[in-house]
Parts: sequence; structure tokens; C-alpha cells
Amino acid sequence: MIFYKSHRGSMLMDLIVVVGIIALLSTLAIPYLRKYQPNLKLNAAARGLTTDLRYAQQLTVTEQKIHIINFNYDQDKYDILKIDTATTTVKTVIFDSDVTFKEITDLPDNQVVFNFYGGVSHSGQVVLTNINDSTATINIKPSGYIQLAE
Repeated sequence: MIFYKSHRGSMLMDLIVVVGIIALLSTLAIPYLRKYQPNLKLNAAARGLTTDLRYAQQLTVTEQKIHIINFNYDQDKYDILKIDTATTTVKTVIFDSDVTFKEITDLPDNQVVFNFYGGVSHSGQVVLTNINDSTATINIKPSGYIQLAE
């Protein structure tokens, strides 16, 4: 292949232009991603809590031992507890610093207690919030139906 003087270095210039465009787009996109990150953390925490509620429900049905989700409002964490001759902690989850409990309603002692049929002793609602004041609500029905409403 014959290179002419006018084409020498053009590939290097193309590469420099492409790298410059990528750098510019990254510089513009990073602040938007940082702003959206607390919402991602909130959604992950709400999905995790919903999954853990269903997990405790399933453990209660399969093991025929009462399981409780105990919410610690002040420390923004919750525990899955197994009630047998002794109370055992199955799992502890501490929320990310961007996610907190906003409200826990109609749950005595901030607990969800599952019975052997998968139902709960009291229905209620758990509302999580983040630093952007976005919320995610987990509804707990008497039948044991757990619904994430964002």
C-alpha cells in the first residue's frame, strides 16, 4: 500500500479525537450518575427487604418454626429471627447510609411475625427513603402477600 504525505498520522489524529469525545461524554455523564445513585441504592434495599420478608415466610412454612423480621428503626437495620427454644438470628441487614426507614405502620414492636401457614399476625407497611427524599413502600397483607410499591 502506498501512503501519501497527506494521509500520514491521520489514524493517530482520529484516535485522539475519539478519546477526546469519550472523555467529554464521561465528564458530562458522571454528575448525572452520582445524582441517580441514591435511587439505585433505595431500589436495591427495598428489593432486598422484600426478598428477605419472603425468605422468612418460606422458612416459617418449611421448618414449621416461627420467624420474625425485627426492624431496628434507629439503626436502619433489620434482623431475621428464628423463634425456637432459643431465639436465633438468621440474618442481619444494615442499610447503606443513603437509605433509612421513613415509616413503619401497623406493625406492633416493629416486627413482622409469620405463622406456620405463611400469613402474618399483623398487616402493615414499611416505607424506606433516601437522601433525595424518594420513597419505596413494602406492603404486608394479612395473608402474607408482600408487595413492593415504588
